[in-house]
Amino acid sequence: MKTSLLIAVAVLAMHGAAMANEKLVQEKQCMGCHSIKEDGAAPSFHKIAIFWKGLGNAEVSMVATIRKGSDATGGPHWNQATMPDQRERPLVSEAEARQMAKWILKQ
Repeated sequence: MKTSLLIAVAVLAMHGAAMANEKLVQEKQCMGCHSIKEDGAAPSFHKIAIFWKGLGNAEVSMVATIRKGSDATGGPHWNQATMPDQRERPLVSEAEARQMAKWILKQ
C-alpha cells in the first residue's frame, strides 16, 4: 500500500510540474507563435525539442533565446523567423527560462 501511495504522489507531482511549465509558456505569451505539436508562426515545441535533442549546449542556448530573442544566439533560427526580445513580450527570468527550456526539450 505504501508503494502505491508513493507512486501516486510521484505521478501527481510530475503531472503538476508539467502543467506548471505549460502554464508558464502560456503566461509568457509563447503560445501566440508556438504550439506544442503543430508549426504556426514559429516552430512547434516538439520540432524545437527534436532539433536540440542530444546537443550539449541546448539548454544554455534556449535560455538565451527565450530571454533575449533570436539576436542573443545569432539571429533567425527557423528560416527567416525571429523571436522578439523582451521589449515586445513579457519579461522572463533566468529561472523561468531554464524551466521553460527543460519543458520544451521534453516535448
